[in-house]
Amino acid sequence: MKLSGLTLETVYFEDYLSFLTEVLELELFELTDISMRLDLQGTWLEIKKVPSAPHQVASNVEFSLDLDEFKALTQRVSFFYYRRGACRFLYLGADGAVCDVVDPDGRVWRFKNIHPFATISATHPSVL
Repeated sequence: MKLSGLTLETVYFEDYLSFLTEVLELELFELTDISMRLDLQGTWLEIKKVPSAPHQVASNVEFSLDLDEFKALTQRVSFFYYRRGACRFLYLGADGAVCDVVDPDGRVWRFKNIHPFATISATHPSVL
């Protein structure tokens, strides 16, 4: 079984557009006034604008990244918050293994380094 795509609803459409294209650098397949569809390497993510806040049960969105992608992502996240200051996406922090962000609707977005020990061995070669 393969996930074809994921649709998330929000009243904070513009905040998602900014964060997903600037920080995650996802490419837009389609953009209208009320929806956007983004490329996720073989699948897609759709964000739909709704008139009232959707009821969300605690949910998470998790991504796996290689070491270079993970380092680039954490740098883009840091720069985004440095340049913009506070925004509706809440940055929970990052270490060598994970970077966590909470979206405006309360979903946790976790970005995982699939090789978390690679950052340690690159910094401290004697650990291996």
